[in-house]
Amino acid sequence: MRLRGWLYTRATRRRRMMEAGSSDISVAIVSSVVGKSPREVTYSFVFDEAYRLVQRGVNVHVVRAAVEESSSSYGINFHGIRRRVDAEAFVELLKNLPLYSPFALLRNPLMLYWENLYALNISNVVENLRIDLIHAHFAYPEGFSGLIAKRRTKKPLVVTLHGYDILVEPSVKYGIRLSKRYDALVREVLVNADAVIVASRAVFEEAVKLRGRKSGTYLVHNGVDIKRFNPNLNGSLIRKRLGIENKFVVFSARHHRPVYGLEYLIKAAALVVKLRSDVVFVIGGEGPLRTYHEKLVEMLNLENNVIFTGRIPRDEMPHYYAASDAVVVPSLQEAWSLVVTEAMASGKPVVGTRVGGIVDQIIDGYNGFLVPPRDPKAIAEKILWLIDNPDEAKRMGMNGRRLAEEKFDIEKRIEKIIGIYKELVG
Repeated sequence: MRLRGWLYTRATRRRRMMEAGSSDISVAIVSSVVGKSPREVTYSFVFDEAYRLVQRGVNVHVVRAAVEESSSSYGINFHGIRRRVDAEAFVELLKNLPLYSPFALLRNPLMLYWENLYALNISNVVENLRIDLIHAHFAYPEGFSGLIAKRRTKKPLVVTLHGYDILVEPSVKYGIRLSKRYDALVREVLVNADAVIVASRAVFEEAVKLRGRKSGTYLVHNGVDIKRFNPNLNGSLIRKRLGIENKFVVFSARHHRPVYGLEYLIKAAALVVKLRSDVVFVIGGEGPLRTYHEKLVEMLNLENNVIFTGRIPRDEMPHYYAASDAVVVPSLQEAWSLVVTEAMASGKPVVGTRVGGIVDQIIDGYNGFLVPPRDPKAIAEKILWLIDNPDEAKRMGMNGRRLAEEKFDIEKRIEKIIGIYKELVG
């Protein structure tokens, strides 16, 4: 089975290289828990990127942080950690201690060991398979382990930043850099990475500040599959399943965590329902605050107007957008927000907060509205406007679709990433 997967990978890679005209580049993508199929939700954006790199002829090896045998799936080669207890990793840790700042050393010794264990296995994959470069998603832990591997293998290191690893929101304790110990590690990674990829202007500015230079910092907008997310899908099955056929549907798919501001959406729902009882708020996702949000709904007497779906399977997400009339993203901080991009590609108007990468996607009054964070009244006002102006709401949705086609197609992102690879490997 493994041989067949290897042969498939090799044959399809050669064919796609000829079709796409791509160079024979090999990359070790460092992503600790990314799934092995398009159906898995965890770090799905990494899988989508890796899969499309393979289609363009890049030889992709993903190094995960699990004890597992090497395997192949969808043309991607997956590698794990050989064993949890590895004497060589202890040797690597001792050798690499001078690389750590004093702050970074004031942590659980097991974390120091794990970073070097992961780095050792990344290095082994790179050296044994003669891989051209290392591409880590997130500055920590993947980027730091990738940096250790870079120093051992002498291969270029690319780091993609995703938000939690660089942006902070102290009010809800969001961001790893709130700890000086991890802030030191993130700075070390960014200063020494050969290329840093960011999705939004907010992250670009912060990355440049930490790196001390613009060179090697690339603003490459995130993208989605604009064929998969499109305005022509039928959402009637989702509406029928949820019993909301004749309602105005407001959709939001967020983890139930403080930084995503769902309580402000629920409070906005209470204001909307006072004026329009024919509105339903569908909230997808799981997280530690779900129970609190459910109790908030009960307290505000919104049981008939708010539906919590729990985790939504990836293959159903496009149909949830199709079933909605508007999408709301009430985040307190957000490096990008693929929910906004997916909603735009689906032809839906979006109400989003004026934070992070959301402002790179929503043009206020054109494809949606920007509102201040933590402002239920502002959210409610924009939702009511969309309800009262259906033709304008539809026009906004189509404007968003055009923007997605022009700027946020994932295939365009992949082209730019391959261009960065080529620069680094010559």
